[in-house]
Amino acid sequence: MSKVWQIMKLGDVLRLEYGKPLPDSRRKSNGAYPVYGANGEKDRTDEYYYDKLSIIVGRKGSAGEINLTEKKFWPLDVTYFVKFEGEKYDLNFLYYLLSKLELTQLAKGVKPGINRNEVYSISVQIPSLPEQQRIVAILDEAFAAIDNAKANAEKNLQNARELFESFLSKIFTEPGDGWEVCKIEDYIKFIDYRGRTPEKTTTGLRLITAKNVKNGFLQTSPEEFVDPAIYDSWMTRGIPETGDVLFTTEAPLANVAQLETDEKVVFAQRIIIFQPQTSKINKKFLKYILLSKPIRHKILTCGTGATVQGIKASLLKKIEIYFPKSVTEQQRIVTKLDALSFETKRLESIYQKKLADLDEMKKSILQRAFNGEFTEA
Repeated sequence: MSKVWQIMKLGDVLRLEYGKPLPDSRRKSNGAYPVYGANGEKDRTDEYYYDKLSIIVGRKGSAGEINLTEKKFWPLDVTYFVKFEGEKYDLNFLYYLLSKLELTQLAKGVKPGINRNEVYSISVQIPSLPEQQRIVAILDEAFAAIDNAKANAEKNLQNARELFESFLSKIFTEPGDGWEVCKIEDYIKFIDYRGRTPEKTTTGLRLITAKNVKNGFLQTSPEEFVDPAIYDSWMTRGIPETGDVLFTTEAPLANVAQLETDEKVVFAQRIIIFQPQTSKINKKFLKYILLSKPIRHKILTCGTGATVQGIKASLLKKIEIYFPKSVTEQQRIVTKLDALSFETKRLESIYQKKLADLDEMKKSILQRAFNGEFTEA
């Protein structure tokens, strides 16, 4: 660094003050002032607890998250808010400094929390106030460009997803000519392992739970296993086959995936395996039926439960579905949907990588700024 940066403890630069609870009765959705929780604005109120621009640091829950405030605000008791000597430090410089420190890594405990004394003990380097302000101007300009690029990538990502969902919904909006309408139970066998959870082991046969079933695909994590010796005694309700459709009955309701392995696997509770009569319904076509918004809406409408929405098997079996009577026509549609799904996933991968790269670029720029690389010669 060509200009002097003073090495200090963060506790000598700023103070983290505790937020304060605010009862629901004193909150108003159209209130004049924001109410901040650990990860940002949570509500509004007509009262304020602090009347200067500050920085919210998540204390509990989303511990270590950083947010700039409005001039008057209410920080809840799951937060800290920053106080400092205004004539020595630039607020935005401190915001960028805290962002660079990644305080989330200090979070500990079942409900993650950070201890402010640990924050205070961090060594930091601080330049003069004019230099702080010059660096802030550079970072503001760079981050505005990055945020604009992220917004475009996120929009493109959403557009890619919506294109597939729109095409899928259009197919299943209503039965077409030559389509059959029936209840799920008419041509689909249920293999239901709800209400049972096998004892888990560190290795063995893969255990598939509702956590593995995402909307449209089966993910490997969390990886859980059971003793292979229990397979025959456990899988007495039916043996799944390659291509069978997996359906979650709650937590969450109506996630759908396809079993794409011929290996022996064991199923836990909250999953029903759909085995269609393949002379009537193509297995992959059934997956797309259940993924389509019109059919999902029917299923979700029949769901019950105030906290966790679920559906009874008896109601699920009565849901009406529809499909071309010709299995050949079903396969033709599947081929189109598979191609569009593949292209959608390809685009998603591109945009998700771009978003990740932009986040890394932000970190790199922050690192360079606080290494003194933006200091004038």
